[in-house]
Amino acid sequence: MTRYLLDSDAVIDYLNSYAPTVSLLRAVAERGEVLCTCDVVVAEVHSGLAAEDRHNAIEFLQSALYLVTSQRAAQQAGEWRYTYARRGVTLLVGDALVAATAHEHAATLITGNKRHYPMEEVFLLQLSRA
Repeated sequence: MTRYLLDSDAVIDYLNSYAPTVSLLRAVAERGEVLCTCDVVVAEVHSGLAAEDRHNAIEFLQSALYLVTSQRAAQQAGEWRYTYARRGVTLLVGDALVAATAHEHAATLITGNKRHYPMEEVFLLQLSRA
């Protein structure tokens, strides 16, 4: 059983009924795979929610397995930011934490923002963009 950590854009697409993402997430769930979330994703999603959209978002996010961002994952995120900065690549703290959480839990990261995750150690499933 594979774990799939949803990036914020995947959750937002789902909540906005973006058909390609809805189909992908349903297919993953129907195969018996596990959809997951983490602290950064929950915070990012809630930072853009209108009050009338909160109930559906909370319900969807609570249906996903919550992956804890450990101290080791936080350290890994910082190390990646340091390493990539020296290559001229800026990683946002949130993206680095999401990637490190996915890596630590051996989860594939579902995202439409592949360029935010250049780490070879992180497995990605790219969302379709029309």
